[in-house]
Amino acid sequence: MTMNSDWRVTGLSVLVLLGACGDSVDGGITASAGETATSTDTDGPGTTTQGSNSNSESDTLPTSTTAGSNSDSEGETTTTGPGTTTDGTEGNTSTSTEPGTSTEPGTTTEATSTTTEGVDTTTTTTDTSTSTTNDTNDTNDTNDTSDEECPLAQMHLPCDADSDDALHAIGLNCTTLGGQWTNNQNAVTVANATFQAAPPMLGMKPWQVAKSYGTFIDPNTNAPFWGSREGDKVLLISSGLLPAPNPQGAVIVPDGDVFNDVAFGGQWDSDTMPPPMTAVNGSPDPMGFTNCDGVNDCSNTIADQWALGGGDAEDKMWFGFEVTAPAISNGQIADANGYTFDFAYFSAEFPEWVNTDYNDIFVVWQSSEDYTGNVTFINGQPLTVTALWPIDFQGECEFLDPNCQGSDPHLQGTGYISDGGATGWYKATGGVKPGETFSLTFAIFDMGDSTYDTTAILDNWSWDCEGCIPNEVDDCGIAPQ
Repeated sequence: MTMNSDWRVTGLSVLVLLGACGDSVDGGITASAGETATSTDTDGPGTTTQGSNSNSESDTLPTSTTAGSNSDSEGETTTTGPGTTTDGTEGNTSTSTEPGTSTEPGTTTEATSTTTEGVDTTTTTTDTSTSTTNDTNDTNDTNDTSDEECPLAQMHLPCDADSDDALHAIGLNCTTLGGQWTNNQNAVTVANATFQAAPPMLGMKPWQVAKSYGTFIDPNTNAPFWGSREGDKVLLISSGLLPAPNPQGAVIVPDGDVFNDVAFGGQWDSDTMPPPMTAVNGSPDPMGFTNCDGVNDCSNTIADQWALGGGDAEDKMWFGFEVTAPAISNGQIADANGYTFDFAYFSAEFPEWVNTDYNDIFVVWQSSEDYTGNVTFINGQPLTVTALWPIDFQGECEFLDPNCQGSDPHLQGTGYISDGGATGWYKATGGVKPGETFSLTFAIFDMGDSTYDTTAILDNWSWDCEGCIPNEVDDCGIAPQ
């Protein structure tokens, strides 16, 4: 691990760095930030490993319904059922008496490919093709409709109004609440959920569930621009530290408070990608997406950007789950050929560290029958500081850039209005087979240093009837809204 960022920070106070073990959560699930958590909801209480950290306000981590097998990478722990945790080493099984189960995210044996398309915030559409043009109009209409909107999406019923569960916030696993939520009717049940984040520090942590981020109000909607796209809340994940929401439910970061090291060493700073991800090309085709080896990145988009960052991953945060796509043959109302979700990307690395080692990454990894690898890519590159440049909203300008005004008001209250910047909202679309069980893992981390923060905001996960085919040009990927 290379700690080579100190010289980049000018005029910053000395950071107080505190390291601690992560907490664990259960199917309940209430736990502090920065926790290591895996949950299984199997009609009974889960299990929790000991050694949890309770030094933060309580938040709810994702609940999950155990279904199918979950194979982990070496040394990891996975949940096998209520009261049981299974170590990644063959044959080692232990039983815990506390509710909730804590594990590092395991590697699932199935995966699907994801694509992302830009979500147009001024018009409604269900086009799942990939677009790379930016639309930065200040509207926040996220009720995407078309002449043939997917009935699986039409039936979705949000459940995050009274919940701080991380998966509920993005539109998943509402069936853990029971009552009116039914899988494959108006909700999406997940299995083998894992949630990995460094422990809280100084009252902050690397993730938050909130009604909004920052203070900018969209003049066209009179609603927070970085607010919910479905339901009431969003999920924020970061390589830095985020304060708890204020009484109005907004996460507001003081200007310039985007230079944080969330942990020392361990799994948070190990120079490997979060499991099951790898930075190795998984397709023999130089262009990727064909003849996937089922283990490595079939998009072939990560390797070069990983190398640009020297393979030096720091301040990692990730979560994952398994889910089964609806199918008419299984009695559902429609076939799901894909899924979508909305996101935006913020980083203090913009603009001066574009095309350098400091190439922070946000990646979503899918494992499915036909595809394994990165599903969030643009112009043949993963979502990094370098690949996403130029961005929609600049807080900081390049030296002597006559065309940059900086301090974009969209960044008010995010911490990035004077340091870095952000993309607009994007929509990602992934392709799967109806009826198959696949896994998704979301991760964000620094590259080359552990100081300059990068944050992603996530919401509006939904089934998509059309889906996409990764090996078709411009079919999968991300597109701005």
